[in-house]
Amino acid sequence: MIDERLKQIFDDLTSIDATSGNEAPVAEYIRKFVQKLGIDCEIDGAASLSGGNSGNVIVKVRGGGNHFLAAHMDTPRSTKGLVRRYLEDRITSDGTTPLGVDDRGGLSSILYALEKAIANGKIQPCTLLFTVCEETTLAGSTFYTPTPEIKYGFIFDSYMSPPAFVSETCGLLEFGVTFYGQSSHAGIAPERGVSAIQVASEAITKFPYGKLGDKDTGNIGVIKGGSATNVVCDRVEILGEIRSGNLEEGEKRFKKIIEEFEAVCVKHGASMEYHSAWDFTPYYIHSQDEPYKHLEAVTKSLGMKPLPMKSMGGSDANAMNKKGIKTINIGVGAQNPHGNDEFILYEDFTKASQIAYGLMTTILED
Repeated sequence: MIDERLKQIFDDLTSIDATSGNEAPVAEYIRKFVQKLGIDCEIDGAASLSGGNSGNVIVKVRGGGNHFLAAHMDTPRSTKGLVRRYLEDRITSDGTTPLGVDDRGGLSSILYALEKAIANGKIQPCTLLFTVCEETTLAGSTFYTPTPEIKYGFIFDSYMSPPAFVSETCGLLEFGVTFYGQSSHAGIAPERGVSAIQVASEAITKFPYGKLGDKDTGNIGVIKGGSATNVVCDRVEILGEIRSGNLEEGEKRFKKIIEEFEAVCVKHGASMEYHSAWDFTPYYIHSQDEPYKHLEAVTKSLGMKPLPMKSMGGSDANAMNKKGIKTINIGVGAQNPHGNDEFILYEDFTKASQIAYGLMTTILED
């Protein structure tokens, strides 16, 4: 079964409905929680970037130390009306709402470990970071500026079962393409028009969908266009993404896609505009990097062995690695995340909290 105190913290946090941009109630819960432990916290200005109602919550324990532990405060979907189910081996919802285990599981593990470490008098210098808008834009971790003392960190946010952790991720290139045709009456003078729908339809047949080798994927997820059945459509917008483990290869792939799209436009007498940007970039953590070594020491003391894994998803760890802060995303066992059937096993939850406790109470030896 699960520790009763860990269960209580999880109950408290999952009772708060806080989607991306609406994290203020969670921030207030954390503020009161650490205040009761005799620790101050600060809320930074990340709301200026996220457009939400709260910034990141930053807790500097004993000066802040050289590493941080982090989790995000938002959920991707509303958990309003949540009814929790404590089954034989796991926690679920009743199936009508998400459980919110992404990332209430990570939040609970860190807060539980903090309370326990302080009560036992074993807490070591470290920083706790609770971010906003991880599910939408990574605005919180993008805005956060670590102090010069911070050298590495740990995100508690992966669906993987601990002690598995994300040591390698792809980058995500988001793009949009707008195809321009020529409007005309579809019944009286269709020959005067150039259908942007026809152009876009032919262009996207050139797009590489799905898995593109071991480290790349491609998808077009949104198509917008048209106004009426009797009008030749003159504008269609598509939105998509390319995920790649290599920035240069990702850019090459996108360049080829654009060239093929432009060729289709020329064929039909249409035109197009496009934009693209890396939402997050790849990272790779080696066995000699500080977060890997620190996690390895902690898990070894718990009778576990860390399991480095590759992920095609992004997290706050991507933003932190981009800043030059070596960071790994540790599994908390938040399985089937974002769905009404998401759950967390007691075993995984317990291990995640134990790892958090170990990272707060030990210092990496040089």
